Amino acid sequence: MTGIIILVVLAAGYGCFYYLNHKTPVPKGCENLKQACHGCKDFSCGNHPSQN
Repeated sequence: MTGIIILVVLAAGYGCFYYLNHKTPVPKGCENLKQACHGCKDFSCGNHPSQN
């Protein structure tokens, strides 16, 4: 029973933080990062030019 309560609390916390994260506005200067990215060695980054 205690495990179920902990699981419900964790799931509710995740859902709450997910919602609040998507409500947060994008900071100034971070609106269009793809133009400012010239590429580094991190090919898995979504801003890397190879991801276009």
